[in-house]
Amino acid sequence: MNESEHGFERGLRAARARQARLYLFGLVALVVIVVAVAGVLVSTNATRVTIQPAEAEMAGSIELAEGFGLVVGDAVYTVSRRPVLRVQSPGFREAMRAIQPGEKGRRIAVTLVPLPGRVLATTSPALDESRWSFDGRLVTVGAALDTEGEDGPHEVAVNHPFHAPATRAVELARGETTEIEIALAPIAGRLTILSDPVGATVEVDGARAGATPLDRSLKGGEYRITVTAPDRQPLEDVIRITNAKPEVARNYKLLPFAATLKFQVMPAGGELLVDGRRVSPADPLTITAAADHTVVYLRNGYQGETRTVRLGANETRTVELVLKPELGLVEFETSPAAQIYVNGALRGEGNAALRLLAVPTKIELRKPGYRSVARTIVPSAANPLVIRETLILEAVARLAEAPRAYTNSAGIELVLFEPADTYTMGAPRHEIGQRANEFERQVRLTRPFYAARHETTNGQMAMFRGSRGLAPNEPVSDVRWQDAAAFANWLSAKEGLKPFYDMTGGRLRGFDPTADGYRLLSEAEWEWLARKAGRPARSIFPWGDTATIPRGAGNIADESANGVARNFVPNYNDGHARIAPVGRFAAEKSGLFDLTGNVSEWVHDWYLLEPPAKGSVVTDPLGPSFGDSHVVKGSSWRSGTRTNLRAAYRDGLSTGRDDVGFRIGRYLHGETTAQ
Repeated sequence: MNESEHGFERGLRAARARQARLYLFGLVALVVIVVAVAGVLVSTNATRVTIQPAEAEMAGSIELAEGFGLVVGDAVYTVSRRPVLRVQSPGFREAMRAIQPGEKGRRIAVTLVPLPGRVLATTSPALDESRWSFDGRLVTVGAALDTEGEDGPHEVAVNHPFHAPATRAVELARGETTEIEIALAPIAGRLTILSDPVGATVEVDGARAGATPLDRSLKGGEYRITVTAPDRQPLEDVIRITNAKPEVARNYKLLPFAATLKFQVMPAGGELLVDGRRVSPADPLTITAAADHTVVYLRNGYQGETRTVRLGANETRTVELVLKPELGLVEFETSPAAQIYVNGALRGEGNAALRLLAVPTKIELRKPGYRSVARTIVPSAANPLVIRETLILEAVARLAEAPRAYTNSAGIELVLFEPADTYTMGAPRHEIGQRANEFERQVRLTRPFYAARHETTNGQMAMFRGSRGLAPNEPVSDVRWQDAAAFANWLSAKEGLKPFYDMTGGRLRGFDPTADGYRLLSEAEWEWLARKAGRPARSIFPWGDTATIPRGAGNIADESANGVARNFVPNYNDGHARIAPVGRFAAEKSGLFDLTGNVSEWVHDWYLLEPPAKGSVVTDPLGPSFGDSHVVKGSSWRSGTRTNLRAAYRDGLSTGRDDVGFRIGRYLHGETTAQ
C-alpha cells in the first residue's frame, strides 16, 4: 500500500467519525425537545372527553383534528386556543367538536348519532310500477326500494297493480345494508264484454278470444281489445285488470260505417235539417253509410225542399238545395190614396195589389199632412191579405197624443187649447170705455196651442239672464219685448224645439210661423183666452160683462193703490198695492191666472193702427210684418178704470215698463199640415 492509499483511508475514517458525532448530537437535541414539549403538555391541565351514548364510548376514539396537543385515552393536552377534536365510534356518525377556551381543563361530552340501517328491496319479477311503503309510509314507485331506517324491526310493503300485495319484516342494524327480494304473485281477474250488435268478434292482444257475449278469466295486466262486426266500424280499447279492480265489464256499441254530406243552399240564411236535427250548411256532416237520411231546407218566403239520400261507406256527396220563392197576394185599400212602401221602398200608390215574399214584411202608408201607418205583415200564397186603412190628419193625431198640460224645463206649466173658433176681436164704438185703436175684426183660430198658466216669474227669467235680487215668485216686469222673445228662444234651444224668432244681436229680424218653439201669445190668442175661452159667448171683461168687479178678480189699482196709481177702484181691496206673486188670485174661466191685473203682458204682434177690410176674416193672425212698437194686452196693478180693465184694451210700447211682463206659449205642432 503506497502513501496515497493510506491518506485516503485516514480521510474516510475521519468523515465517518464526524458523521457519527453529528447523528449523536441530533438525537440528543430531539430527546431534549420531546422531553421539553412533554413537560409543557404534562404541565397543562388535561381536558377530559366523555363519549355518549355509553355503547359508543366502549369502542370510541378521539383524535386532535386541528391544533397542537396530545391525546392520551380520554384526556386531551393542548396549548392551542381552540383545538378541534374528531370523535369516532363504529356504528355512529363521526363528530367534530371544538374545545372553547373556557372548557380547557374541564370535562366535556360529545354525543354521537347512530348510523341508520339501509334496506335494499327488489321484486321477483322486477316491475317498474311497484309502489313501495316503509313502515306504512309510501316511499317510492319503481322496480326497487332503497331507503334507511333506525336499527331495529321494520316492515316493507310492495303493491303492483297486476299482482297481489306483499309485505316483509326486516331487521336493520346500524350502518349496515340489508338486501331482500319479494316474490309477487299475479292476480286472477275476469273480463266480460257485451256488444251491439251481438256476435261481434273479440281479440285480446291480437289473438281471437271469442264472440260477444264474452266472459273469460285473465291474469292481472293491461290488454288491448279489438271488437269487429260486419258493416260496422272496428272498435279498439285498452283495459286493465288490477288488484283494485280485478273484474272489468264493457258494453260496446259498434257504429255503422260513416259517409260525409256537404251542402250548397240558395238562398242562404235558411234552416237546414238532417233527420230532424238542425245543422250548419257551411260544415261537412258525417252520417251513417248504407242508410236513408232525410234532408230538409226551409226559409221564410220560400217553398221548402226535402231530399232523401243514401251514401256508401266513406262516400262524400254534395247536395244542392235551391228554393223557389213563395209569393203572397196583398191588396191595399187606402183612404185617402197613399203611397205604399214595402221594406222602405216605394211599391205603389192608392188601391194596389202586390205580390210579396211570404216573410215578415214591413209596410208603410204615407201621405203628406197625414199620420203614416206602419205595420208588419206575413204574406201567404194560400191566403191573400187585404189591408184597409183610413189615414188621419197629422194635426188630429198629434192633438190626440198631446198632453193636456205639461211643465217645461224652466218650471213653467203650459195648458193646451184647441180653439177651432171664429170670434170678433176689439170693441164696438158704442161700448163704454172703448178706444179708437180697438178695431173690431173677425178672427178664425184653428191651430192648437199651449199657453202658460202663469205669467213668467223673476225666478224663471233669472235662469236665462241671471238673478236681479227680485222676488222669484212675482211676475217679471220692466223688460223689453226683445228680452221676452230672447227668453222664448233660449227655452226652445234648451228643449230641442225649432226657434220661433230670428234674432241677431238682440234685434228681431223675423219669425217662423211654422216653428214649434216657444213664443209670445198672439194678440188674437190672448184676447180669445181672456174673453172667449171657457165661455158660451164673448165677454167684455175677463170675469164677464158686468162692470162690477167681483171680489178677488185680480191685482188691480185698489184702494191701497190710492196715491200710487193715477186711478183706483173704490171699495175694492186686493191686498197688494203693487205686484203680487203669481197665482195668488183665482184662475180665469180659461184656467189661466192673472189675465186680470198684476202685470200687463207683451204679446207677439207689432202695434199697428189700421182698420181691417170690411167683411174680412183673418185666420190665425200673427200681426203685421213690421212696426215700431209691440202690442201690450191686459190690465195691471196700475189699472183702475173701465177702459183698461176690458179684455179688448190694447196699447203699443217700444220699451219696458214697471207694470208690463209677459206670458209664453207655443204651437202644438210647427209646420202647417193638411186640414
